[in-house]
Amino acid sequence: MSRRKRNIRIAVGIIAAYAAVIALLLIAESGAPDSSINSVGDAIWYSIITLTTVGYGDISPVTPVGKVLGIILALCSLGLLTALMGILLTFISGQAMPRMRLKASRNSKWYVFNEMNEYSAALAESVLNEDPDARIIFCEPGEKRISVRQIIYPDCIPEDLIYLKGGSSDIMFFCLGNDSWESFRRAQAAAAAGIETYCVTEFGPEEISGNPYFFSRMEIVSRCYWRDHPLQRNERDVVIIGSGNIAAELLETGLITNVFEAGRYITYHVFGDPEGFRKAHPVIVRTLGSGDPCDDSLILYDESWEDKPEIIRNADRIIICENDDKTVLGIYKELRTFFPTAAAVHVRLDSDIEQIEGFGSCSKTFTLRSIVREDINRLAVTLNEIYSEGQSKHRGWNDLSDHLKRSNIAAADHMIVKVRYLLRDDSITELTKEDCRRAYSVFSGADESVRDACREMEHRRWMRFHEMYNWEYAPVRDDLMRRHPLIVPYTQLSKEEKEVDDYAWEMLGLVAER
Repeated sequence: MSRRKRNIRIAVGIIAAYAAVIALLLIAESGAPDSSINSVGDAIWYSIITLTTVGYGDISPVTPVGKVLGIILALCSLGLLTALMGILLTFISGQAMPRMRLKASRNSKWYVFNEMNEYSAALAESVLNEDPDARIIFCEPGEKRISVRQIIYPDCIPEDLIYLKGGSSDIMFFCLGNDSWESFRRAQAAAAAGIETYCVTEFGPEEISGNPYFFSRMEIVSRCYWRDHPLQRNERDVVIIGSGNIAAELLETGLITNVFEAGRYITYHVFGDPEGFRKAHPVIVRTLGSGDPCDDSLILYDESWEDKPEIIRNADRIIICENDDKTVLGIYKELRTFFPTAAAVHVRLDSDIEQIEGFGSCSKTFTLRSIVREDINRLAVTLNEIYSEGQSKHRGWNDLSDHLKRSNIAAADHMIVKVRYLLRDDSITELTKEDCRRAYSVFSGADESVRDACREMEHRRWMRFHEMYNWEYAPVRDDLMRRHPLIVPYTQLSKEEKEVDDYAWEMLGLVAER
């Protein structure tokens, strides 16, 4: 319940109690001999002079019931001044002053959060690091995790904020509450009011266009991990230890993003709860589990990772991503104590711990860059615009199906992999126009063998994305049944079909220009 609703209920209760006292006082006194309280006005006048301790004595009760009610009013007068001062101070500090501060900061950008928690506090700190002049607004303070002058705690609804700001521009609303359904509901209300809204919830579909924008925590963690910890050229065997949604999302994102040139193939060894992944992704499990030496490999183990010490020993990277820190740290300690390995070990932790290569903490994932994702969002939309320019019928972003939107997002995510490949630099974690320009220069000046390698990489990436969503080969395309004639090995494509994939690399130059 909001503070406003709570205050309204308290006020209504006080008024109802006061009315009841007045009614009882009038009933008890109006028929008594020598009574001076014979009307509602007399009862109210008596109550006021008693509550304020003025006590003129011109009106007083004569009946036992009236005298008892008089005692109650007299006793209430002891706390009346204190209550009035409390209400006044609460109004000034809780509503008047915050609203005055908001009006005074109309020229600043407002970042509004539905409540104060570990996620919103981390994002608020990220915002202030990027925009020190921003105003951070918490609709419900909760436990105060940060305290700086830019933070304001008004008792406002979205419509109030628009009024105080003078419009909905330069307001961003973030629903990061622990209650996913409540966050979803509030996001819908804020978006309906015209505010740019971002919501981390498990109820809404992941969407980068339209308002509100929905994301899941697992999706944010997995994207941040593969962006900030790209696979190096010497890493070929990746072990993932974990069950639940985070491990599944990490694997899905890794399989779609980490598609490299021919000869650089990754083997994923997955321990945890493989049955759920098998059921959701039967095509990719079958394709990457076939043992094809010219593709990545996916091995889902029903045994525990402790039963496969040779896999741990030979791994290049080990990722521990259980859902809670206690389980993660238990696995990490056991691994380091009893299992020899030279692998880089990364662990998903809610809190940062020194001397452990952790990822997924609030401070590392709940950043303005990760939530808003303006770079990837703009890139995905730009890729669609560029592609549509060469088509007979232009299709804007909002005209695309969910599948084509996801396809463009996946292509945007892979753009940095293309840049790393062309520039031979696996340390790049930020996609810049200059890097795109340099990478395109390398591609445009490459000989046919390099161009062919690039085409094969893009074809494999395109197939991997479709297979992740259970598309299969068929001689005739059928989008409804997820069938496509080009889901075949690269060597089976015609020369014209191979050259079509050049556009994915030429996009680097076009993106750099735009």
